[in-house]
Amino acid sequence: MSADLTNEQTMKTNAIRLTDGTVTIRNLRRSDKYRMAELADNEKISINLRDAFPNPYTLANAEEFINSCIGQKPLQVFAIEYNGQYVGNIGLHIQSDVYSRSAELGYFIGEPYWNKGITTRAVNLICEYGFKELDIIRIFSSIFEYNPASQRVLEKCGFEKEAVCKSAVCKKGKIFNEIRYARIMKPLAEAGGNSEITSPGKKKQWYEALFENYGQKYDAESFTQGTAGECDFIEKELAFNKSLKILDVGCGTGRHSIELTKRGYNVTGIDLSESQLQRAREKAEAENVKIDFLKLDARSLPFKSEFDTAIMLCEGSFPLMETDEMNFRILENVAKSLKKNGKFIFTTLNGLFPLYHSVQEFCDSESKPGNATYRSNTFDLMTFRDHNITDFEDDLGNKKTLESNERYYVPSEISWLLKSLGFVTVEIFGAKLGAFSRSNSLTTEDFEMLVIADLQ
Repeated sequence: MSADLTNEQTMKTNAIRLTDGTVTIRNLRRSDKYRMAELADNEKISINLRDAFPNPYTLANAEEFINSCIGQKPLQVFAIEYNGQYVGNIGLHIQSDVYSRSAELGYFIGEPYWNKGITTRAVNLICEYGFKELDIIRIFSSIFEYNPASQRVLEKCGFEKEAVCKSAVCKKGKIFNEIRYARIMKPLAEAGGNSEITSPGKKKQWYEALFENYGQKYDAESFTQGTAGECDFIEKELAFNKSLKILDVGCGTGRHSIELTKRGYNVTGIDLSESQLQRAREKAEAENVKIDFLKLDARSLPFKSEFDTAIMLCEGSFPLMETDEMNFRILENVAKSLKKNGKFIFTTLNGLFPLYHSVQEFCDSESKPGNATYRSNTFDLMTFRDHNITDFEDDLGNKKTLESNERYYVPSEISWLLKSLGFVTVEIFGAKLGAFSRSNSLTTEDFEMLVIADLQ
């Protein structure tokens, strides 16, 4: 455990929910007070925290704390959920003055949930959030010397030991050392301090940058207008069996997840973009439907034989990845997530199309005012990748330009990849926007192909 989570700032009321598929951090709710008071009233917890953390911990203490967090701006303190249950708190506390680009990490986990890897997962989630959303470049935490468990957690999460502050802590009348850990977002800057801030060792890929603050604009794109017809086809493929559990990979703003849920299906949507997922949650709430929208990387899914069907439509993650190996890992993880005899329905770019047509001319012909535009397209016959310049305007009105590239696949490649993963039947058709059909034979005129595959 680390520093206590008291914070007097006010935060946004926007619902925020970040998950890795096992652990979730979300806004605190007033109803959390009962479980919070129960778990926090434990001397094994308070001994590792500052004296501002009450002991004993009462229901009134929990109410006061939650009230201090509701209305924070920006949101800095979260509840931790494990298997759908509240298990503790975690927060980042932005510093002031010359330390304004630093935040202190604090958390506690209820004793019944220790030694399950929950804290490590929660710390990774909040660090990702902090570096992306809070305009900070350094996260630090101060651990009492007799708390090796928290030291191990931070080390697992990429924190480095910066210092040992000797005799810095007086707890219960005894003096202890304090150990300072920190995780830095940017590389070391020169004295001038004008180096660009980036995530440690990683530049954002074009598809990550594209889908930031792009939910409303995405829903207005011409290629997103066929949702109802596409769900009609999915229902037929599933024989209208509403007991089936569906995974929507690269769900984006939740178009298909929401439509299928409205029709009575059980759908889980996953996407890499928190911005797209937030738009999906807002739309689902407006439609009064409940769907689990999870922030997950399709190349590393936590599921194993959990779903009857997977859908991946409108280039949902595949084939956007920067290498063929990464694209294959998406297919591999989908296969792992499916139950025996599971079905996989997805669309992808047809590698036969660019051999006979200009991708740029096709995109221009389909684009409507306000849609993203594509220029300087070049199709590499050795890699079957289309490289282009994408110009678009995000939901805030910011005009952006990205260098993009997407992998086009020929049918034989898709068939071989899927059969190598245990799919016994692989059928490929032409994909018509909003009108998927088994009667549409794939031709060189089809920009996308529709793939239907069944596991053994």
